[in-house]
Amino acid sequence: MRNLLLTCSQYLNQPVDRKGRYCLNMNNNRRTFISGSLAGFAWLITGGKASAGSPAITAGAPCKVKGRQRTVNGVTFVCRQQKGKLVWRRTPAVVEELVFTARVLDGAALELGKTRVVDVAVPGGGVTGVVLTRTEQGVTALRVNCTHQGFPVMRVGKVLECELHGSRFEPATGEVVLGPAARPLTRYEVVEQDGGIFVTVRNS
Repeated sequence: MRNLLLTCSQYLNQPVDRKGRYCLNMNNNRRTFISGSLAGFAWLITGGKASAGSPAITAGAPCKVKGRQRTVNGVTFVCRQQKGKLVWRRTPAVVEELVFTARVLDGAALELGKTRVVDVAVPGGGVTGVVLTRTEQGVTALRVNCTHQGFPVMRVGKVLECELHGSRFEPATGEVVLGPAARPLTRYEVVEQDGGIFVTVRNS
């Protein structure tokens, strides 16, 4: 017992129990170490995923600490109060505005009063559709997607018409002629120079 007291007091700076059987804090540390090791081992074998007993983090699932954030498979959730309860809510994705200018067509290829739909390559991959129309005031460039549900439009007679729900737009301005669309087509900046038509596209 004397040796144990000496070891605890002088070397470990720990108290012993009343019967001198073990260092109190050392015993607690041992239990903490073992439980922590087991938890760490469980974390490793599950690939860092929550255990079966842990509540899954999904939109609408209950949470405990308001403002706490967790990221699951690249999706960030925030604990927020909703209707008197704390639940996980997805944070809106942050989309960086992409702006670029491209030569989309030779000027001579677009005659007065005519409309052309061209695919414009997007930096980083993909394409975006642009509707070009030449009037006496110049060339108009519009996004090809209808503002109702995003389906493409095409020239039908004197208007641009959505191929799905029949919304109609004015080719020279993009303004709505007939619903169900309520907003005009997105308009892009367009410039004619060096024999080409250049359009500045924005993804916002």
